[in-house]
Amino acid sequence: GIAPWRVGRLQGLEWGEKLNRSYHVIGCSGHMDLSRLDARKVKWVKPAVVRGPIPLNVTGIVETGWTLQPSALPEQRHDLWRGGRVRAHLPRFARAQNFKFGPEVAPEKVSAWTRLLHDGTPLRLPARHEVTVLIDTDDYLCGYPVLEFSGGAGTNVRWEWAESLFDRLAPKFDNTPGPKGNRGAVAGKIFMGFGDRWRLGGSGRRWAGAPWWRAGRYLMISVQVGAQPVVLHTLAVERTGFPFAPRATFAADDPTLSPILELSERGLRACMHDIFVDCPYYEQMMYVADTRIQMLLAYVMAGEERLPRRGMELFDLSRARSGYPTMRTPSYLRQESATFAMIWPWMLHDFALWRDDLPWLRQRLPGLRALLEALQTEEDADGLLVKPPGWLFMDWVPGWFVGWPPGQREGHRSALISLQYLLTLQRAAELETWAGDARMAQRYAERATHVAGSLARIFWDEARGLWADDESHATFSQHAQALAVIGGLRVPDPAKWADAAANGLAAATIYFQHYLFEALGKAGRADLVLEKLEMWRGLVKQGFKTPVESPEPARSDCHAWGAHPVFHLHATVAGIRPTAPGFRKVRIAPQPGTLKSIESELPHPRGTIRLSAKFYAGRVEATVQLPPETSGVFVWAGRETPLWPGSQVVRLG
Repeated sequence: GIAPWRVGRLQGLEWGEKLNRSYHVIGCSGHMDLSRLDARKVKWVKPAVVRGPIPLNVTGIVETGWTLQPSALPEQRHDLWRGGRVRAHLPRFARAQNFKFGPEVAPEKVSAWTRLLHDGTPLRLPARHEVTVLIDTDDYLCGYPVLEFSGGAGTNVRWEWAESLFDRLAPKFDNTPGPKGNRGAVAGKIFMGFGDRWRLGGSGRRWAGAPWWRAGRYLMISVQVGAQPVVLHTLAVERTGFPFAPRATFAADDPTLSPILELSERGLRACMHDIFVDCPYYEQMMYVADTRIQMLLAYVMAGEERLPRRGMELFDLSRARSGYPTMRTPSYLRQESATFAMIWPWMLHDFALWRDDLPWLRQRLPGLRALLEALQTEEDADGLLVKPPGWLFMDWVPGWFVGWPPGQREGHRSALISLQYLLTLQRAAELETWAGDARMAQRYAERATHVAGSLARIFWDEARGLWADDESHATFSQHAQALAVIGGLRVPDPAKWADAAANGLAAATIYFQHYLFEALGKAGRADLVLEKLEMWRGLVKQGFKTPVESPEPARSDCHAWGAHPVFHLHATVAGIRPTAPGFRKVRIAPQPGTLKSIESELPHPRGTIRLSAKFYAGRVEATVQLPPETSGVFVWAGRETPLWPGSQVVRLG
């Protein structure tokens, strides 16, 4: 049917400032004059139809313009958050963008604010009153501010959000105003946030919101009351985001793992909306490298495939005539990156294994082939990529210029870039085998074999027993070792690359540690993965609520690419992985390290995989339950035993 739409012009909204000193591209703040921005005063009229439906033309002519398509995504969540703690209180209005707080306030001095936050008990502020409060949500929220009030015409309200407060403002810091220190500390620190402002007005009881959703842990509410007193009835957040419903569980005899799981889940949830976003506070854009990890987490934690499908589809639609998916989407500025483009096929490969819909995946194969053809034009005689287009980002390693791998910008051939190419060819060959053309599979496999031979000849350093970063053999990194191991090339002794500092290697940071953990698991050293979770244990101790983007001084405190420990606890430590499309075969090869017990429940396209295992004296005793139409193998200490649908007990060692 036809909806009874009405349209009216709203007045009183102006766009304000952006967040300074950081790459912040979610738009400007909203400044709203509620004496003018009042839907009750608008003249509502029937909208004029400026263009009718776009018809299907039998002669094949396609008219320009947008068309509506059915959405495969569910409605975003809409639930009201109330709560938080008032941790600072000052009797003045915050006029500058940054605002310094003193000591923490005693709870009894702000009890009226606490009742407003928790119960909606009205708070009356007298005329000409000024106050600024800092609210710690003890969480990480994504949502729309909800301010309900009455009276107070002419009152100014400033509501700003921050992920953390700053120890000090330091101009020398790049892409962040300064160091943040412990994220749970506020006393004596500086608030520098982003948000919206309202000038209250109108009659009766009204509510104020924002033109777009905001994100963060801390809320700064600053009020300058006008000539009339104001009553605040509600101060809350209407949460938004994808309705993520985790089903996976993981438990072990290490109590430090549970807070890591909680931190990681909160970070992933904050980065799931109508698309995956890299970070909710600064960019709200979907980057290929971030999204691949987020998709894996969605599969492992919830068996969720609706948002991953949308992400893969959008990257496919973003491909230019050259065949490359864009580095990020949606964005009105196209950003190119061959290293990110090569990760898009990895997403398709993950979907083929972890979920069960090869017919849908087959629709993506034309885009896959276009990308592979474009990459082939960048090969030299050795099959290596010399200078593929765009920002060839690899990792935020200190000393690597904006993430570029060593040697690439200086004109050397990079092992890291061609190792990524090898992985892309290998995955493309398997995708064609499973869902496409066997001849294309053979072609990609032959190219992969050629590239692998060249990589071994040019980049393996016999003296060090490691893979070099580029053909000069001047530098070495964990990144080269990890990609080589994942690609099935020669496995260096993990003692030479697991500890970067001890061996003079560039260390993988929080994002690329996903691939480091993959390689350690493949090399049979997942015990080192458990050790390397010390960085995440440190995040918990430092007051983080979500995974951080990069080493300190970090810009973003919420980057879901750092939530990958959840994936590895299930897939690398518990060792539960698909080995055939549609998860129809599974390999369970636990690597518990010092753990004495592991309990894992993992969503599966046809049910749930359950593992309950105990380890002692080099032995394992496990109960395994597989869903219907799923078989596999249990691996322990070089021995294997078959697995079948249903419940079974395994004893090995």
